[in-house]
Amino acid sequence: MSQRTSVSRLTSIARCGTAYELERVERLPSLPAGWTIQGIAIHAAADAWEKSRRTMKLLNAQEVFKRSWRAEIDKADQRFPERDRWLVGGRKKVQNDLLDRYSDGMRQVTDYIDYNLTNPNLVPYTMPDGSPAAEVGFEIDFRGITVRGYIDIIMQDTRTGELLVRDIKSGSKAPVVPFQLIVYRKAVAEVLGEEARWGDFFMTRQAKPTQPLDLTTLDEALVEEWFVRQAAIEQQGLFIPNPGDACRTCSVSIHCPLMN
Repeated sequence: MSQRTSVSRLTSIARCGTAYELERVERLPSLPAGWTIQGIAIHAAADAWEKSRRTMKLLNAQEVFKRSWRAEIDKADQRFPERDRWLVGGRKKVQNDLLDRYSDGMRQVTDYIDYNLTNPNLVPYTMPDGSPAAEVGFEIDFRGITVRGYIDIIMQDTRTGELLVRDIKSGSKAPVVPFQLIVYRKAVAEVLGEEARWGDFFMTRQAKPTQPLDLTTLDEALVEEWFVRQAAIEQQGLFIPNPGDACRTCSVSIHCPLMN
C-alpha cells in the first residue's frame, strides 16, 4: 500500500472516524473554537521568536500573536459568522471566552520566552543551513505510508550535545501516549541523520515543559503499525464513530447524525 498522509489526519481518525469523515471527507463547515485560535496564535509567536534566534523583543513576539489572532478570528467569522454558536470552554459566553483566551495567550507568550531565557542549557538545534530548528518540516516513510508533518522545535543540550524534540501544547493536558515525539525522533534520524534521544511537551498553561521522555525506550514498531492501520481505515473509508465526552468539544458535532 502506498499512500501519503499527515500526522494530524491520522490522529483525527483515531479520535473519531465520523468526525474525520464529516470534516475531512465531506468538508462540512466546522464550528470555530477559541482554544484553536489561541493555540495557533501562540505557536506563531513562539515560532517567530525562535526563528529570530531568540533576539526578538517580547513586544514584537506579542505583536505576532496579535496579528495571528486577528487573522484566525477573521477566518472563523467568514466560515461561521454566527458567533453565538462557536465552541467555548465551560459556561462562558463566546465573547468572554475569546477575551479570556486572548489575555491568557499574551501571558503565555511572555511565560514561554521567560522560561527559555532563564534555562539556557537547552537551545534550538542549528540546521545544516544555519537556521534554528523551529517548525522543521519532514516527510518520512512508515512501511509504505508517507507521513508528513512539522516538528515544533528541536532542542540541543549545550552540556551534552544531546537532542530533544519538543511539541508546544496550549491545552490543559499532555498526550497520554507521546506518539508525536516518536514520529519526530524518526524524522530527525531520517532527515538530519541525528539521534534525538529525548522528547517533551512544552505546556504553555503551566509555563514549562513536561519531564523529558527517553524515546529510545518506546516501541517505534508499535507506532508504525498504528500508522499503517489508520491509513488503511482512511483508504477503505471505515469511519467508525467514537461517542463520548469529546463530543462536547467536537467542531463538527452540528452535522453528526449521532448528536442529532
